[in-house]
Amino acid sequence: MSIKDVFSLSDGAEVTIRGGWVYRKRELKDKIFLVIRDGSGIIQTVISKSDPNVAGIASKLNIESSLVLTGTVKREPRAPGGAEIHVRSIDWYYVGDAFPINEDAAKADSEYLLDVRHLWVRSRRMWAVLRVRHTVFGAIHEFFRSRGGYYEVQGPMFVSAAVEGGATLFPVKYFDREDVYLTQSSQFYLEVLIYALEKVYTVAPSFS
Repeated sequence: MSIKDVFSLSDGAEVTIRGGWVYRKRELKDKIFLVIRDGSGIIQTVISKSDPNVAGIASKLNIESSLVLTGTVKREPRAPGGAEIHVRSIDWYYVGDAFPINEDAAKADSEYLLDVRHLWVRSRRMWAVLRVRHTVFGAIHEFFRSRGGYYEVQGPMFVSAAVEGGATLFPVKYFDREDVYLTQSSQFYLEVLIYALEKVYTVAPSFS
């Protein structure tokens, strides 16, 4: 079951989260709070230290460790989304290495975040950005396709010449050629494709 679906369950329902990752961890005297994430969202889970087996596993887990857990749903206004899972068992887990991105790095060092981009995309901020992009691109495609006769096309990313008025070129090595650049516009290719498909559009990066 995805985390998003848990919030629609009634209080006391039993649930199993498979393939979640630890997003945040907080350990108190008698409890351990694990915020678990998957592609649909996050949910807070509560592990009582009165169960030494489950608490012992939870204590080992680092940020981004993965696990399968089973527990009961409880409404809790203070928890993210208004519900949490009281964990009865951790059925499988993998303890990952210490996560290299902490709160200070996320605020202070954008160059470092670029170096660990594959990890930074797991953050809530990037999660939200990617979902917004998904919605925007979906709306663009829906706009054109609902009007009939439009075709989405793609031009090349490597080109051999600048566009009209192109001031900055970014050369790249491409096999044995030295005169290849990152594209600055899809204009030339759209103009050519008009005569094949008439109504065309593209959503693509440009470098200028």
